[in-house]
Amino acid sequence: MFGDDDIYQDDNASHHKEKTVKTFLEKRHIGSMSWPPNSPDVKPIDNLRWKLQDGALSWTIFFKGDLATVIRESWNRIDEEFCVSLKRV
Repeated sequence: MFGDDDIYQDDNASHHKEKTVKTFLEKRHIGSMSWPPNSPDVKPIDNLRWKLQDGALSWTIFFKGDLATVIRESWNRIDEEFCVSLKRV
């Protein structure tokens, strides 16, 4: 699953700091790095998620079946330039 050069990234949530998790990672020689807990610059996927969520919240959903359509439409409205900019973060 993890190669020699892979690094495990967590978000500093308390359950990632539990002894069982630390032991699991140590036994498998999986390295980790310290990351800020709420830094959108470190986790660019959060920027995309917020953009998608903002788009979806602009719709009124009456039926559960509409949810997939709303998400798809919101996704289609996110421009490619925004997605490319996430790689530079």
